Amino acid sequence: MLQAYINAKIRNTKDTAFLVRDSYIIQTGSDEEILQEVTDEDEVIDLAGAFVTPGFVDTHMHLLGYGMYLDSIRLDDARSIEDIQAKVRRHVNDSERTWITAYGYNEDRFTLPAKPTKQMLDDISRDKPIVLMRSCGHVMTVNSKALELAGITENTEIPGGAVDYEHGIFEENAMTMITALSEEPDRNTLRRWAVKAMKQLNRYGITMVGSDDFIALGRDWKTVTDILMQMSYRDELTVRISEQCEFNTPEDLAEFLDEGYTTGVGDDMFRIGPLKMIADGSLGAGTAALRDGYLDDPENHGILIHDDDTLDTFIGLANRYNMPAITHAIGDEALDQVLRVYEEYVLPGNPLHYGIVHCQIMREDQIEKVKEMNLDAYFQSLFIEDDASILKTKVIPDTAGTSYPFASLYHSVLAGNGSDAPVTEPDVMKGIALAVSRRSSAGVYLRPEEALTVSEALSSWCENGVRMLGWEEETGVIEAGRLADFAVLDQDIEQLSPEEIVKTKVLMTVVGGKVVYGG
Repeated sequence: MLQAYINAKIRNTKDTAFLVRDSYIIQTGSDEEILQEVTDEDEVIDLAGAFVTPGFVDTHMHLLGYGMYLDSIRLDDARSIEDIQAKVRRHVNDSERTWITAYGYNEDRFTLPAKPTKQMLDDISRDKPIVLMRSCGHVMTVNSKALELAGITENTEIPGGAVDYEHGIFEENAMTMITALSEEPDRNTLRRWAVKAMKQLNRYGITMVGSDDFIALGRDWKTVTDILMQMSYRDELTVRISEQCEFNTPEDLAEFLDEGYTTGVGDDMFRIGPLKMIADGSLGAGTAALRDGYLDDPENHGILIHDDDTLDTFIGLANRYNMPAITHAIGDEALDQVLRVYEEYVLPGNPLHYGIVHCQIMREDQIEKVKEMNLDAYFQSLFIEDDASILKTKVIPDTAGTSYPFASLYHSVLAGNGSDAPVTEPDVMKGIALAVSRRSSAGVYLRPEEALTVSEALSSWCENGVRMLGWEEETGVIEAGRLADFAVLDQDIEQLSPEEIVKTKVLMTVVGGKVVYGG
């Protein structure tokens, strides 16, 4: 059976209709041309003038982590310590919870500045371990019971991390001492989280993601790979996944490569993508590595997760198997390190698509180096919502004045957008509006000279992401021979203001010809 979609406004074409068979678009044209091809047995879908765009691509997020977040105690709307305490306290007596874990607080959104501490969690319970994870995923706060179970003392030190024993605060690698104690999710739980995340992504019109899933939850790349490949085989995936592969040790990466995995292995729904490395922390948590230190805390320069040799060991090993690396580098000191290591491996023109994830605190010389090396830029315009208010309080003026250079990168290298969910909600319409306005809901602008046009912002969520994730020959355009991945919107956002874009609704999302949302 064919599906004929008619009476549409299709992005970047004068055609108003297209024909789908199985997973593919087989013809585009006018309504009359497409209707001539259908029979009584085929389905005709009248889109009533709605706007059709290729499906949205979230170039960097955490699919399973997002599903876990949606399934957890959520703190994203907390505006005070008291809000957090009230939410957590409701779950303390839940007999099914051996650990109380809550996610998504951000003290920069609080009405009055304050950070969660061990003491405020001890006021809730000293008998059951409690863990709060900051929205960025780079800092956690725990109570005394969690410290006791983890064997943490005032003298505990962790390479690439930090422990504030007095206040129960853990940063970067130190968090593994706590997460290692929590119950590892079983296969059914991981599958449930994947389904929950995909349903929400489809609601936003997202049809493809670059996702980092290996070590954050299952602690076993084999389990995660097996589950996602099995779901693909069973036709249970509703977004295409390029797995951004993160490992605890070079030995784990070597085992992965020895078993025949490398970039491109997989099928139409799940494929192995690049090696994913993390060089530093986050700006909001104060763990992003800044060369000149933090303006509001000059002694703090953040945290480098690895030394150069370790980073080089990972990247060099992957490179031998033609597996590129993308690296989280938020602070300029971390980016200096990544660029040093990349120079040995990135070939002229960057044919393997090495990339920088986040592209936030960047000096002018670093921007020029990224352009010279033609590195892919994975940025998150959604971060503007929170970071617009903190950039000038944390970063020296010279560097703040060249940071978040999204337009400069978009016009020079291959650049795609994303959410880093669950760090932010993967709301594509909001992401497009923020890329265009560079203005937070609080009315604070973040370098408006780096704004994209609506068309550019849309491309950063569509065809650019498809190219970055390696599907450019198969999807990303509404034309014959391409996979039928598209979103239907109630308005043509290319004609709207940012204020109107955020109000735009996704009416339908289709992946491989199958309606996965709306319809």
